[in-house]
Amino acid sequence: MAETEQPSSAISPEARASADARLLATAELVLEIATAAGGERQLDAILRAALDRLHGVVAFTGGSIAFVDGDDLVIRAATGQFEDEAIGQRLPRGSSHSWRVVDTLQPVRIDDLRAVGSRIKGAEASKAVRSWLAVPIEWRGDGIGLLEVDSTEVGAFTEEAQALVATIGRALAGPIDLAARYAAELRASALRDAFTGVISHELRTPITTIYGMSQVLRQRHDTMDPETRRHAIADIEEEADRLRRLAEDLLVLSRAEGGRLVLSRDPLVIRHVIRQAVESEAKRWPEHKFSADVPLDLPLVLGEELHVGQVLQNLLGNAAKYSKASSAVEVRAAADDGGVSILVLDEGHGLPAESGEQLFELFYRAPEAARRASGAGIGLFVCRQLVEGMGGRIWARSREGKGAEFGFWLPALHGDDEG
Repeated sequence: MAETEQPSSAISPEARASADARLLATAELVLEIATAAGGERQLDAILRAALDRLHGVVAFTGGSIAFVDGDDLVIRAATGQFEDEAIGQRLPRGSSHSWRVVDTLQPVRIDDLRAVGSRIKGAEASKAVRSWLAVPIEWRGDGIGLLEVDSTEVGAFTEEAQALVATIGRALAGPIDLAARYAAELRASALRDAFTGVISHELRTPITTIYGMSQVLRQRHDTMDPETRRHAIADIEEEADRLRRLAEDLLVLSRAEGGRLVLSRDPLVIRHVIRQAVESEAKRWPEHKFSADVPLDLPLVLGEELHVGQVLQNLLGNAAKYSKASSAVEVRAAADDGGVSILVLDEGHGLPAESGEQLFELFYRAPEAARRASGAGIGLFVCRQLVEGMGGRIWARSREGKGAEFGFWLPALHGDDEG
């Protein structure tokens, strides 16, 4: 009778050394995260540093950290092969694995996404990623976000890896809360300053023009020649429209002071909204050539019609303002990644490569734009607040050849959104 060799339960010295090294690296990372808020209050820097160091503890293809933002999960930091398409992704509240992690405060590990009929968001990542692991980021009993890692290999994550990632998720909660409160204080202060600045300076010009031209018309109406009178009335109309737009932007600023805007998401026929915005701006900028290329079969999008129109008018007005007279301004729309992307294209001087994200910050103006035309530096900030408040995202980049592209994406209405 042959003897059967029993598997040894002993751990080899090499395996024990490797495990000890991982535990030491994890402890060091936890210590770094725990002390990060003391020397670094920029939340994005804390998150990115945590992801980069986590890569030395757990092998993965990509990783990200997402926060709860109203009824969305928003990816705030990412690393790895697919980080460019991950940053800024928004996932509406629902029955997804990600929301299950946040709502139940329990980790989820999937060894093979295809085998369970799931995939992660992102054009490239959805085709390549096979394994997925996510743990909650919890603060005082509430899920405030999640930390996830993924891999192009099947079964890439073990129980040990899950425990290590969960440890990092727990360590992140305190610094995230502290950095978020600090950022909120800075934001509220900046918005209050913006409100005061716009009221004291930007509103003064249109009010002065309207008042002055009204006085002139009242005193000299009967003696003015028709052409002069027509120009005076046109100036009043133009400044009144400017005043209206400033008032709309101020309303957004006042609502944004308390945190991110949360706007209603009603089904919209985006083609109609685009047509109305283009017609309005074409009248305002008659020296430019406005056009729209919008397919008839676009899906309905979710958003507030008034605010989608406000975003479009802001972007179209900027395109005309910062490009030469007689140049073209074009709007294009197309179905894209579960929603609709709307592009505003101009033939101006383009954008500096480093200014894409900065353009949407409060008061920021690109140096070339500041030299070419006056402005308050709040319009694009308002656009971002509105688009993100409707569950979308917004971007800016230079076009190949000449000009700039300003675009935004809004989610489409799907079957499970109805009712």
